Amino acid sequence: MDYVHLLVFALVIVAFSALLYVLWLNGYLIISRKTAALFLGLLRRKGRCKVKFASCNGYVKKVIKIDESRNYTFNFNGNISKGNVIAEIQDKSKNILLQLDKNNSESAIDLDKDSRYYLVLRFEKADGNFELTWN
Repeated sequence: MDYVHLLVFALVIVAFSALLYVLWLNGYLIISRKTAALFLGLLRRKGRCKVKFASCNGYVKKVIKIDESRNYTFNFNGNISKGNVIAEIQDKSKNILLQLDKNNSESAIDLDKDSRYYLVLRFEKADGNFELTWN
């Protein structure tokens, strides 16, 4: 009987892991390695993320779901009162394809719907808010 319980437990772990992986690939899970006095963010909307933060250090990473292969324009509109915030688009090999901040606020890039891309937000002792949009 103990083997049956062990097998059921292993199957539950495998099913849960598979569910998390599918959620990650579709952009519903976020990896966050940051410290902040305040962090409020809307990161799950298509074509937009909006964040407000105080005393923030670290990064946030999520998969971006691309519906069609074409040229996308990314806009970084922010009010950063202290520190620095960088928004990066990376490919699945972690190569930086695009990098935006308050000094470089707009850029365009060709993306392929069959590839996986990541949005990485990097915070360095930052206070303020920003909105990143793409179309």
